[in-house]
Amino acid sequence: MLRRRLSMLSGTGILVVAGAAGLWGGVASASVDCSGNCALGVLELTGPPPVPSPSVGAGTTSSLTFTVKNDTASAGWPTDGPDINDHWKRSLLVESAALTAPAGFAILSATLVAPRHQDPPTAQVSIDTATTPSTYTLELGDLDLAPGASLSAVLSVTASCAATSGTWALAVQPARAPDRQGFTVDPSSPLSVGVTGACTLAFAADPANAVAGQDITAQSFDPSGSPVQVKAADAYGDPLGGVNVTLSAELGPGALGGTTSSTTGASGSATSGLAAFSPLSIGQTGYYSLLATAPWFTSADSSDFVVSGSATACSSNCSESLSSGPVSVAVTVSNPGSGDTLSVGLGGFAYQCPDVLAPTGYYPTHTGAVGIDLWQSDGSLDPTLRSEEVTLTFPVTEPHPLFFPYYQVCYASTEPFSGGALASAAQSIPGYTGSTYIGLLPLCPESPTSADAPCELSSSRVNGMAIVTFLGAPGDFWGSA
Repeated sequence: MLRRRLSMLSGTGILVVAGAAGLWGGVASASVDCSGNCALGVLELTGPPPVPSPSVGAGTTSSLTFTVKNDTASAGWPTDGPDINDHWKRSLLVESAALTAPAGFAILSATLVAPRHQDPPTAQVSIDTATTPSTYTLELGDLDLAPGASLSAVLSVTASCAATSGTWALAVQPARAPDRQGFTVDPSSPLSVGVTGACTLAFAADPANAVAGQDITAQSFDPSGSPVQVKAADAYGDPLGGVNVTLSAELGPGALGGTTSSTTGASGSATSGLAAFSPLSIGQTGYYSLLATAPWFTSADSSDFVVSGSATACSSNCSESLSSGPVSVAVTVSNPGSGDTLSVGLGGFAYQCPDVLAPTGYYPTHTGAVGIDLWQSDGSLDPTLRSEEVTLTFPVTEPHPLFFPYYQVCYASTEPFSGGALASAAQSIPGYTGSTYIGLLPLCPESPTSADAPCELSSSRVNGMAIVTFLGAPGDFWGSA
């Protein structure tokens, strides 16, 4: 009957297993270049066949076979009889060995391979929790390995996401404690273990468009929709539980609020490797993307989404209005697509139209940027030509301009337009990686159509308020007066 032991050290659970198992292959050869009592240690990926110089995927668990061999010169060593207990001969026995894993590696269990049946050796894993991360050591005892003899143990080893390739430390002791000579570990012992790949994060459910201050979910403009989710995975793409993931606004002018930190579900559960974030909200309009981070994980970027000041579902026609202080905007779409949603935002993006005659080189602006978008039911922009009429109303105190129009619209677009010029990177539309065009809108023809957009319809002043109306082009982002 094999002996099994379970020990507890420093209040930490220790897994100890001793049992018979098959051993594939032999001890890897190494040129012994140590003097006196000498020991050889070998780590291999458990076979068949065994693989030397093993690697473990980041965040994964692998089976490694560790072998310790007594490589002391064996000339004159008795194989049996009473001389086996001679004091000097006993000093040549390997009595114990300790194998310590590099930082970031954890030894989950150890199983001895075919130990002797009488007075079998022992194996236990100790954990030093005083270090960060904890240090794991395989302790083998009662070995009694004569010169030329060896013993193997199969280890279940996890490489954490923080682990890096490293060499395991081996210490070996002889049988006689009072005057033992000690053992030298052969420096050529193959005890290195590599780490491949990386632990990664990915958005399993991206954030969708939302209204400022309302919950951001995975469904566009639906505060009661399913939550934003992030998946944590090991180097092989398998889910990892217990990972604390943090979300932040990577792109956009506002800060992300709500549940910005969440832990992935445990392995084997319905939410294994998934972290859900609800509620989430942003109080400032603009175009955004989120960044998911966790220590030792490759970060993840979400898809871009918009936070608008208001949104309305369209039917045969669509209208929406929004105010910020004394500035107001009203938008009408006369021919929206089925299932479209109109969103309107004030602010969230600053830009100016060039004016070579102005002292600053730019025209002064009287309103913040106005963002207008028409979204399809799947959350993508409606690419069809639509008639979008926009009216900006804002207070003015300066005298009337000398020439018509009183005020013009400074327009930003992802497409070239009459009066627009390619903008510098500093004035690029946030969330858009292509070219941005900025310029003053031209006047519309007498009977404009959607094909004439973008263009300015009218500009007037009534009781200290300026009223500017223009046609917006489909898919365009911003306009200001």
